[in-house]
Order: sequence, then structure tokens, then C-alpha cells
Amino acid sequence: MDRTERERQAAQRRYLGWGLAFEPTMPGVDLARDVVFDDGPNGRVLALVAGTDNVAQSLAVALTTLRGSNVFDATFGFDGLNALAEQIEPNLIREQVRIGIITLLDRDPRVRKIVDVNLDDGRLGAGATGTDDTAQAALRSSRTLQVQVQFETITDDRLSVHLGELPSV
Repeated sequence: MDRTERERQAAQRRYLGWGLAFEPTMPGVDLARDVVFDDGPNGRVLALVAGTDNVAQSLAVALTTLRGSNVFDATFGFDGLNALAEQIEPNLIREQVRIGIITLLDRDPRVRKIVDVNLDDGRLGAGATGTDDTAQAALRSSRTLQVQVQFETITDDRLSVHLGELPSV
């Protein structure tokens, strides 16, 4: 690894932060996450994530946390989950979820610019043209929204992050 790459990684760690690594306990079934352990020189140690991986993990955790449910930080979390419980037009619910995601990204000081927010429920794309594939059919039948965002960080990295799944409308 050359000097410029080490400096870039050090800047990412400094400005984008680091934290404990959390892994989904039952991917596709439950939203719960648990800490990850690594083998260290003196036994098992807590695994860490840094830089862009830390930003992606933090946003994924915030997306699956109801805003205001953290007693230590009432502003942490995703406000769009409330929209899913309201009895309004499905398109309006999707837009409220999109606004909730944009607000979540906008509150994070590590995000400089939001490029795109994509909510995919399988209704558009290959299945809409008549050439249905199994992935699109499974997505439509699961009633979930796949959330994909693209943004630029304060370290000039452009990230495309799959933030997870939300119940669909």
C-alpha cells in the first residue's frame, strides 16, 4: 500500500469515523443485528468498521430504528416507518418513506450530497414489461421495498449503499 492510499484511508477513518461491526442475525427474516467478533492476538476481540463501511452500516441501522426510540438520542432513526402505519394512498406513503430517507441522509454530517434514492418493490423493471424473472416475482410477493441510495461523503467518496428492506405498501 503506497503513501497516498494510507493517507486516504486515514482521512476516511478520521472524517467518516469508526465503530463496532454489527451483522444481521437472521438476514431476510429479522431486522435485529448483533456484534461481531474477530480473532485477535490475545483471543477474541470486537470487530470494527471504519470509513465508508462505517457510514453504510450507520445508515442501515438508522433506517431500521424508529426515530425517537433511542432514549439517549431522540433525533436518531427513521421517521418514515410512521408513514407505513397510516391509512393513506400507497403512492403518498412511498413518497413519505422517500422523504424520511432523504431526511435521514441529510441529518448525517458525513453525507455531503444525496445523488439518488431508489425504492424498488418489483413493480417496475423487467416484470412490468412482461419478461418476469424470479427475483422480481419474489420481491413483489414479499411486499418489501429494497432501499438503495447513492450519495457523496465529505471525503469525496461516492457510495451506492443498499440500506435494507422495509415493509411495502
